[in-house]
Amino acid sequence: MDYKHILYESDGGAVTITINRPERRNALNQDTVHELISALARVNADPAARVLVITGAGDAFCAGADLKDAPEMDPQVAHEIVRLYLDYVVAIRGVEIPVIARVNGDAVGGGCCTALACDIRIASERARLGFPFVNIGISGADMGATYLLPRLIGYGRAAELLLTGDLIPAREAQAMGLVNRSVPDEDLDAAVESLVSRLASGPPLGLRSTKVALNSALDKDAATEFDYELLVQSRCLLTDDYQEGLRAFREKRPPQFQGR
Repeated sequence: MDYKHILYESDGGAVTITINRPERRNALNQDTVHELISALARVNADPAARVLVITGAGDAFCAGADLKDAPEMDPQVAHEIVRLYLDYVVAIRGVEIPVIARVNGDAVGGGCCTALACDIRIASERARLGFPFVNIGISGADMGATYLLPRLIGYGRAAELLLTGDLIPAREAQAMGLVNRSVPDEDLDAAVESLVSRLASGPPLGLRSTKVALNSALDKDAATEFDYELLVQSRCLLTDDYQEGLRAFREKRPPQFQGR
């Protein structure tokens, strides 16, 4: 499948989607978002995919919406654009395998929301992250930020970031929990590849069910979530992967999971 604004690569169960507009610091226009949604559906349809990495080309992760391409607004256009960008966030969260944001540079506005929608974020120390929506006169309630950010870093920190629109360095983002790890730029690839290798060799059914449970738990009471855990864990205990995991543990060797 050909894309104009993104790159799609698959290697040994690891899929990488790269926003490929370095001349615009990987800013998102509507065509790019449509391509990203299509690519995310492609990942879900690939039974060989074990882990997904989302990153940007060049020296930026994603500079947010491409304001150069912003159309004239009327109520219908505004609704359609906001819906499209929300659908993009929903598509990231709907990927059934682990999703890693490789934050190779600045992640701003919609770029930071892209990283926020991923499961794990590893950032270069030279990256800055933030949600400067209010700085251009719009709401910080965009692309899932008001839902996801407080759950990740707490209400107070989320309120400060969304109300001020400040950009923060990756080290500060790590300290508040916005990114899992910040590493020197020269170590970014090694850090991401190490995690990708570990997840790609993990039990596919176990990882998928863990991710689904984590996401669904955000919207459930404890009793409902415990019922879901009962269902999926009971199924996992009946799989060949579980038997292989037991054998490997007893034989003191790495397991070879097959996803069944």
